[in-house]
Amino acid sequence: MTPRQRVMAVLNLQVPDKVPFADWIDPGIRKTLASHFGNPNMDDAKFHKCLGADGICYVESDYLAPQFCKKLIDDKGVEHLQSEGLIKTQKDMANFILPDVTAPGYFDKAKQYMDQYGDSDLAIFASMRTGMMNTIFSMGLTEFSIALFENISFIEEMLDQYIEWNIKIAEGITDAGFDFLVCYDDIAFNTGPIIPLPIFREVFLPRMKKFASTLKLPWVYHSCGNVGRAFDDIMEFGMNCFNPFQPDVNDIFEYKKKYGDKICIWGNIDIGRTLTRGTVEETISEVKEKIARLAPGGGYLMATSNSITDYCKVENILAMMETKEKYGTYPIQAS
Repeated sequence: MTPRQRVMAVLNLQVPDKVPFADWIDPGIRKTLASHFGNPNMDDAKFHKCLGADGICYVESDYLAPQFCKKLIDDKGVEHLQSEGLIKTQKDMANFILPDVTAPGYFDKAKQYMDQYGDSDLAIFASMRTGMMNTIFSMGLTEFSIALFENISFIEEMLDQYIEWNIKIAEGITDAGFDFLVCYDDIAFNTGPIIPLPIFREVFLPRMKKFASTLKLPWVYHSCGNVGRAFDDIMEFGMNCFNPFQPDVNDIFEYKKKYGDKICIWGNIDIGRTLTRGTVEETISEVKEKIARLAPGGGYLMATSNSITDYCKVENILAMMETKEKYGTYPIQAS
């Protein structure tokens, strides 16, 4: 199988020739790893093949819905969102202006990327959002929390606009030729869902299902946090796969047992400790266990528990990929 075939097989709950790997990779560690491979400026396809990955995560700010909130740029030029929103009341909606996705050439960047890498044999997936987290950040957590109980129509007005905008983004990305979509939209804290489930079911779930119903590509829903109490609701989105099963608050083996015949299971190699503070030996042990317990029968796409972050240890990332290559060939002996 080619890397693309391998990824698409597990998204469709099929058994590949070996366990595939795909992940979001932060710029700093990407450059460090690329330097390790001999060229810090190597292109995306060569880099991911050197790493042993089967897919490329395409991220372009034009296709991520803007968040109207205060922002901080750190000394490395990285933008960090602040909790104070700029659209605090419905009067502020006059300043809530989303980019015109119908403008000529709006999706040229996506098309050019696929022109460059579409023949690489790697699965290329585009990052986007549904709109829930955009709404929270644009209003600000305090104002959003108050509006949940005092002015739900304010939330509905903003969320509706985000949903419609993201539907158009998904259409443009699909036309550009990507293999699948990943919607990054955290739904939970470590303690449980961000939004009370009755309100989530009444306000958010129907709108997110509307977004999902328009998608023509296989797609993945990503949420960090303890998603357990909301997971049956999340399943109503109809996604092909869920990512990343944050390991300190979710038991991925239980999710595999309960949902593994319905969705692809993606992620879970721990960046909370193993890949960031652990040893090579601990990395090897965790990767072997995840492969042995999650990969049999197909439907498992290996990745970290969020992304390959700049603070991961290079030696542990390399050990993770080497271990996958060594133990991830089918047939896999279940533990």
